[in-house]
Amino acid sequence: MSRSFTLLVYRFSVLVLLILSVSGCSPKSRQFTAPDGKHYTKAVIEGYTNIRYWGDQRAPYADTTIHRLKKNRLLHKRVDILALSGGAEDGAYGAGFLKGWSERGERPEFTMVTGISTGALIAPFAFLGPEYDDVLQRLFTESSRKNIFVLTPFTALFGGSSVTDTAPLRHILKEEIDDAFIAALAREGRKGRILQIGTTNLDAQRPVIWEITEIAQSGHPDAKRLIQQIMLASASIPGVFPPVLIDVMADGKKHQELHVDGGVTQQIFVYPYDFDVRRYEKLLGIRPKKNFWLIRNTKITPEYKAVDLWLSDIAGRSVSTLIKYQGRDNLKNIVAVAKRDGFKVHITHVPASFDVPLEDMFDKKYMRALYQVGYKKGHSDSAWYPDL
Repeated sequence: MSRSFTLLVYRFSVLVLLILSVSGCSPKSRQFTAPDGKHYTKAVIEGYTNIRYWGDQRAPYADTTIHRLKKNRLLHKRVDILALSGGAEDGAYGAGFLKGWSERGERPEFTMVTGISTGALIAPFAFLGPEYDDVLQRLFTESSRKNIFVLTPFTALFGGSSVTDTAPLRHILKEEIDDAFIAALAREGRKGRILQIGTTNLDAQRPVIWEITEIAQSGHPDAKRLIQQIMLASASIPGVFPPVLIDVMADGKKHQELHVDGGVTQQIFVYPYDFDVRRYEKLLGIRPKKNFWLIRNTKITPEYKAVDLWLSDIAGRSVSTLIKYQGRDNLKNIVAVAKRDGFKVHITHVPASFDVPLEDMFDKKYMRALYQVGYKKGHSDSAWYPDL
């Protein structure tokens, strides 16, 4: 999420609430109801197995992971996990950083890649390797607001779920995440590599981690569409972008879950705290070199700014501050996991010195400038920080 988005949310939210309070409009309903509160954890995506788990606990099928990992020949030597955070238009930093890192010649083949929000839009391309760097460059330097969404404030006033329509972004995902792309994800998955994307199940108030490579390998006729849905959901900022409804089965009946931006519950992730890495190393008989590569697509230090006494300004500044400190806590938790499990930590983030003004949401001039900052950082000898 970004400064521009938090302001937009609150300005339109206040207007919507005021008008709805006197208009008597009712919200749109789902095609199928939400799963029952007592049985929501039993909901499954029909035709798939072991493709998602709750991000606040170890996956119940985690032990089967060992069979996947055995396929990865590099695993005995090293384990490299790349985690890409949220940040909306600030994702241009991560896209540029990856390009610079590739050209520097030290970018590894990642054992696992994870993505949240704008990081979820980057993660599949980062997972498939440097040959997709140019795609990321195009997406984060040639796109603008019109390529991502169209404003629909009046729809919101009459029971809509957001102030925009993400039809342009859906179109981009359909173009980029095509059959050949899914086949490439499946190929890498069969090698024992893992791609995961996080969303937030808003009904449950819990993070959900999706096994994208497992979905790609499934052979399910709807796999491509489901992956597109997950990527869109992870980047769908509540109130700004429409939530994504995902069809599930529970107790023999069809229901719909409401999924939104993964950044609502976590800004960046690697694996749940109760996942026992040492146990798996023992079972596999390996002692590899292990690295966390953490790309935080925003600034992580406080930025002073005098706030105007408008409700929208106060609310927007408060939300952006909340997101910043949530992200810092997420990074601190990952550092703690790294120390426990023997990973070396490498962190990069938007430098505090970056001061190009953001004139509009997904401002092309802003993103191009930030892409170049990321590119130079990734190409440099001081690309990474060892800690916060």
